[in-house]
Amino acid sequence: MNLFLAFVTALALPFQANAAPALSKASVTSDVSVVLHINDLYDAALARLAKQIGRDKNANIEYSCVASGVVVLRFAEAPVNERADVITMVRRQLTAAGIEQGVEFLHVHIEAKGPGKC
Repeated sequence: MNLFLAFVTALALPFQANAAPALSKASVTSDVSVVLHINDLYDAALARLAKQIGRDKNANIEYSCVASGVVVLRFAEAPVNERADVITMVRRQLTAAGIEQGVEFLHVHIEAKGPGKC
């Protein structure tokens, strides 16, 4: 009997090992909106940010006002689901555009998409 159980277990383990990666590949993405206040925002900095954001086909600048320093960014199908992940993603974009100081995150909205989500 023990030999039979060992044989069945040996046959079942390879299938179980292959099933786990398939479940982890089902990625959940999110649509994200971020409202920023950037101190001392000027036209050249906004242009650099627009160029950096424009490199990602799923990202865009929804709204910007240089006088007030308010910028609204929108990311479609972003691979994030936590506020901290969104802030890290946006900070990378800002740093690449040369904006490293005086950034305040006024609002972060995350709407999950994917299996089981409407």
